Amino acid sequence: MICLSENIQTMSQLKKRLGISSSTISYNLSNLEKNKFTSKDGEKYILTPIGNLITYNLKENMKTIAVISKFQKLWLNHDLTAIPPELIKKIGNLYNSSLVESDSGEIYKPHEKYQELILKSNYIKGVSSIFRFNYVDLFQYLILENDIDVELILTTDIIQKIIQNIDPDDLKELKKSMAKGNVKIGVIDQEVRIAFTVTDKYLSLGLFHEHGDYDKTKDLISDDHDAVAWGKQLFENYRNQSQEFQL
Repeated sequence: MICLSENIQTMSQLKKRLGISSSTISYNLSNLEKNKFTSKDGEKYILTPIGNLITYNLKENMKTIAVISKFQKLWLNHDLTAIPPELIKKIGNLYNSSLVESDSGEIYKPHEKYQELILKSNYIKGVSSIFRFNYVDLFQYLILENDIDVELILTTDIIQKIIQNIDPDDLKELKKSMAKGNVKIGVIDQEVRIAFTVTDKYLSLGLFHEHGDYDKTKDLISDDHDAVAWGKQLFENYRNQSQEFQL
């Protein structure tokens, strides 16, 4: 059925793609046709509307299983409650991603990769409930030097920490950027157990341990269109829960 959805329709094409005998293919196609999942048009086998529905959901389920298996280290013993159910259902969109992990020789590898991706982006949207002073410096550089539009959804605690730790002159510049609309900050008055950034090109996603702090040793990254679109939907979910913050 997946082959038929990819426009592989004749017996010879199916045999070449699947590597099984014509009799086996014919037997299975006969059963599919009896159940109204496929039909035949001359020498071509095609999916019926019902067959298309089943195949679409089959492919989505296969992608989901593949993502769970591929990134098992990220999902196991980590808190997934910050991802809404409708996006858990679409977790297969993250298949074309990579998991960047710290190791004994490169403990800052996730941070270094994150910084590399951010510096290549034209705009940035992010949600975070963790504070890292080096990220404050990074975002200041992007805003003030590169004139990149930034929109962040932060917890009240993180906003307070940023204000306390930022240089007064830089704070003035931040106010100017917010007044111009280059920087938008939303505040969310609840616990957020996730940290992610989505840009015009990339997605970076980190999770909290199931019963602990943020796991800074693992970061899921992707430049795949489906993964970036998934990240943008996740950001919209948190934007809808936030209130605009003004300095």
